[in-house]
Amino acid sequence: MTDPMPPDQPAEHSAASIQLMPPAEAANLADAAEPDSVDHRPAPALNGRTILLIAAGALVALMVAGTGLFLALSEKSPVPSPLVERKSPFVLAKEKCGSTIGSDVELGDEGRTLTLHGDGEESNGLSFGKLECYWSELKMPDSVKEELLATRALDGRQSGDWDGVHASWSYHPDSGLQMVFTLSD
Repeated sequence: MTDPMPPDQPAEHSAASIQLMPPAEAANLADAAEPDSVDHRPAPALNGRTILLIAAGALVALMVAGTGLFLALSEKSPVPSPLVERKSPFVLAKEKCGSTIGSDVELGDEGRTLTLHGDGEESNGLSFGKLECYWSELKMPDSVKEELLATRALDGRQSGDWDGVHASWSYHPDSGLQMVFTLSD
């Protein structure tokens, strides 16, 4: 047999100290060092069906992630979708130029008609500066603007057309300028 360990040194449970013990005692220490929950059976081999299921699951996960990424990026796309309804130029002009009084600017026909009421001597309406904002936003050509500015009360209703927009107007010093814009089809 082997010499027992000196009493002044602590016993260590290393492979060397186990070999110095009697075989029965060494086996008991080795069993105590391993937890009961450890399974010593070999891992099952992956068969073709298991590999196919794992690959299919990974493919589905990639497709879901790709679809989510596509949707997230398409929501922030600067290119408008043809399915998204665009605002009419009249709605955009009203958003930019606004009005001081609610009845000075009226949208109608689902944004296809815009009516402007200008200042007159006996009525309130849009100032000349606000009217110019609308004319600029609607890209009114200089030729139509000059005809509009030359309109007198005796001239009756006048009109002009440009880029899919039809405008008609009348002017009287008391009631001011009254304009109706419509989108041409």
